[in-house]
Amino acid sequence: MLYPLKMTPYFRHGADTPWGGSALGELFGKAIPDALTGESLEVSALPGRESVVSNGPLAGRTLGSLVNEHGERLTGVPGDFPLLLKLLDARDMLSVQVHPGDAYAALHENGKRGKTEAWLVLSCERGAKLVYGVNVKSEEKLRAQVQSGRLEDALHWITVQPGDVLYIPHGCVHALGGGIVVYEIQQSSDVTYRFWDWNRVGADGQPRALHTEKALDVSRPALRLDKLSGATVLCEGGSRTCYICDDNFELCRLNVAGDMPLESGRMLLLTALGEAEIRWPEGAFTLNAGESCLIPACAENVRVCGHAAVMGASTPDRDALKAALGYRAELVAGLTKEI
Repeated sequence: MLYPLKMTPYFRHGADTPWGGSALGELFGKAIPDALTGESLEVSALPGRESVVSNGPLAGRTLGSLVNEHGERLTGVPGDFPLLLKLLDARDMLSVQVHPGDAYAALHENGKRGKTEAWLVLSCERGAKLVYGVNVKSEEKLRAQVQSGRLEDALHWITVQPGDVLYIPHGCVHALGGGIVVYEIQQSSDVTYRFWDWNRVGADGQPRALHTEKALDVSRPALRLDKLSGATVLCEGGSRTCYICDDNFELCRLNVAGDMPLESGRMLLLTALGEAEIRWPEGAFTLNAGESCLIPACAENVRVCGHAAVMGASTPDRDALKAALGYRAELVAGLTKEI
């Protein structure tokens, strides 16, 4: 029997994330393995990097094993697990990166998915900046900047603060700045092309590998994106602010003010930004700030209770969201037009 699953994350740390820090432990009390912990994979079915159920009869099971056993009853969609939920701590600047779309990744990365993602800034130093696109408008000009060794001159920097939401579709050049902690929802993929790494060297004294040609192949320099304000609708037990609904995922903030019922039929990934309780007829558990759970598609009569913000990510239902939002649908990235 499937039920709401509280998840224990997989941590990427040490030499894998030399840019990481200790903020995930300090902010959320996570049992990070060291002070170079860059990623907490909250809900992950990536082979070798899987999150694990921590509650109920399925405690100790990996997410991947449950997907294999229960399939669409868990995910609501055919095929393998479609999403990956992370928290990231960037103590230092990350490399300049870009991700491919599905078609390019399938052709060049052994059938893997591409990667579209989104960030919510959870914490940052005052004046913290990140790279969000480039200032040149054509592929030819971007190639010229790269070939002349002047990619840094073409990077578009923005200042961020807690609460900012950014949509990063495939082809968007980006880099998370130092001193920033983010929530990230993305397609379940590990395909990343490193454009530039600030002339840094690894523990072996050698520069980390770059993927310049592939990065140029998939970059979309004409993208012009802004922070998202979203569209808010009232619902039982509070309100819901919707930010993104493309072909890959739907991202909303549940503004819980009491007892909010959750729809069934779609898998839902929840991450609490304050203390909340997940209840269903057979049980309940508390989600503290920074903790995540997975509500299976087949689960019914599940509610989130309390007075807190909870991030919700799911597979998309674009028609239903358009109907709910009406003219405000244009405020949701990817809903009324492709990006």
